[in-house]
Amino acid sequence: MKPKFVVARLLVAAAFVALPAASWAQGPSLLRFCSTGSPKTFDPANSDSGVDHRATDQIFSQLVEYKRGTDELTPALAERWTVSPDGLQYTFDLRRSVAFQTTEDFKPTRELNADDVLFTFGRLLNRDSAFGKALPIVSPYVVSYGWEKLIAKVEKLSPTQVRFTLAQRDAAFLSALTGSFASIQSAEYGAQLLKSGKPERIAMAPVGTGPFQLKSFRVDSQLRLVKHPGWFRAAERPRVDTLVFAVTPDGNVRAQRLKRDECDIADPVAPADLAELRKDPAIKVSTSPGMNIGYLAFNTKHPVLGKVEVRQALDMAIDKATLVKTVFGDAGVLAQTLMPAANWANDPSIKGNAYNPEKARELLKKAGATGKGGLSISLWSMPVIRNYNPNSKLIAQLIQSDWAKVGVTANIVTYEWGEYLRRVDKGEHDTVLLGWNGDTEPANTAGQLGCGSASGTFWCNADYEKLLAEARAGLTREARKAAYAKALRLATQQLPWSPLAHGAISVPHRASVKGFVLSLDSSLYFDGVLPR
Repeated sequence: MKPKFVVARLLVAAAFVALPAASWAQGPSLLRFCSTGSPKTFDPANSDSGVDHRATDQIFSQLVEYKRGTDELTPALAERWTVSPDGLQYTFDLRRSVAFQTTEDFKPTRELNADDVLFTFGRLLNRDSAFGKALPIVSPYVVSYGWEKLIAKVEKLSPTQVRFTLAQRDAAFLSALTGSFASIQSAEYGAQLLKSGKPERIAMAPVGTGPFQLKSFRVDSQLRLVKHPGWFRAAERPRVDTLVFAVTPDGNVRAQRLKRDECDIADPVAPADLAELRKDPAIKVSTSPGMNIGYLAFNTKHPVLGKVEVRQALDMAIDKATLVKTVFGDAGVLAQTLMPAANWANDPSIKGNAYNPEKARELLKKAGATGKGGLSISLWSMPVIRNYNPNSKLIAQLIQSDWAKVGVTANIVTYEWGEYLRRVDKGEHDTVLLGWNGDTEPANTAGQLGCGSASGTFWCNADYEKLLAEARAGLTREARKAAYAKALRLATQQLPWSPLAHGAISVPHRASVKGFVLSLDSSLYFDGVLPR
């Protein structure tokens, strides 16, 4: 389970102003993004929140990245890499002349080098490092990917070359390096923060190598980023001078602001709002198949929910087909397993439980969960809209109604998004609606149910862990797919998650926006994007 986020609460004077297009087209260029929430930290290593990563993905870069809109790995801060024949050593040659951002807090005296890679991965892997002791973190992705055991050594071969040595072969390692959590941070900045006794500033005043840098931030109002003049890809991709995140939690309000030309791009909105936006010729909706999963997680530390028969009963008591049709319409498909249908590791022969309230009652009775007054549990509902869950309140109400038919009382609970995640990590819920935006690498999705991962389940199964390790070490895609199929069957039988749906990725924006490309994992990048 990941720790509490380091929360950046920087209150500055700047507030979002909805500017008519003509007024800003004549001056410095501006791109306006209506976001679903405020980032709780600017430290990508210490978060698995999509809201946080929306912001930090604009500020930081990784060693490798995916070519936009594809599953093709391409160089980023590493201009090339080699892999040893046994698959245990990865050697990266760093790009030269990469500048870190200059901020009010930090004036870099050198360009990117191997020390920055060692500092970044030292924070992730070594809790006994100087910075790790001063500001302890446990990155949720390091846990779910098993990196503390997998990565045996990270060493500096020269100022521009680093080598990772793995304890065992892992076919998913390169793709994992594209994650936001693996963003490269400045060792020089870290040393400055340590010397000043303010290591927590790394989460408040970020310093990266990405296309934009932080200018100002008002919690629950506005995040303002400006062009990083020393960005290493400045000659390749155009950028606006200023990128504004206008925090707009209500999906309907986001849709209306988009229609009124108060934002250029918006976070996902509800299907009904999306349908209305499609009718507007000034609006375009970019879509792609979703590499995601929306699910209901069972807290297996709960004395009743720890019984697999109870989880199976609650799963088959949900009329998922009706739920998906009602909530998603054409924007989602029923999930059979946790693996997205579009992923190469998905096995269509594996089916989830069919809707069967009669059998659900029998299983509940067998498990002793139908005592006086019946079973009463909490059902937590997300306060945000996601492609994999466009209307959490309605989903919770439908589940509540279905469970009532089998004698289970569900008490719906919700919190502000950051508080929601914090409390889930502490295990305060009984059942909780959550989701995951994955990519084409199946290890990233399957690993969300690994021991210690932030899945909302606290489930840890040794057989599942062995199957994940077998899949990662597979020499061929066929061998890996066979191991994942076994893991998916086990998860389908044990049901720490009740898979609900895979949502299509739909991002509405003004039709005049140029250069916007959807990523397969639903990440949004704003370099190369112009308002018109």
